[in-house]
Amino acid sequence: MKRTVIALALIALATAGLVAETSAYYPIRVDVVQVFAHSDGYRVIYRKGTSDVAEAYLPIKWFVPGGKAELVRGNDPSFPYLVAFYKEGKFDHLRLYVKDSLKDPMWSVLPPSEGVGKFGSEDLKLLF
Repeated sequence: MKRTVIALALIALATAGLVAETSAYYPIRVDVVQVFAHSDGYRVIYRKGTSDVAEAYLPIKWFVPGGKAELVRGNDPSFPYLVAFYKEGKFDHLRLYVKDSLKDPMWSVLPPSEGVGKFGSEDLKLLF
């Protein structure tokens, strides 16, 4: 009886491995340090490696239903972070997970003059 159960379990595991679908997307997750709101989008400061930071400019036009980006607000302890999805080596879409409260220290405002011309990109290249 024990051998039959073990054999059935092994067959089930092997079958599940064959049936499982693989995703066409390759996700990259980075920890966000600060998000600067601007009328043209969001400037995101994120961790690069263990001690450096990098920045990304995310156009506001990406944050529309069916667009390239989704803003997820919440109070989870893991927030803030960003997940970018790449398909066939090219940027496809992203999710930016941020704290719900605008009073949280991760939020800031980017002066209008500092963001001029920086939110026009159609691609996202994260640095590691």
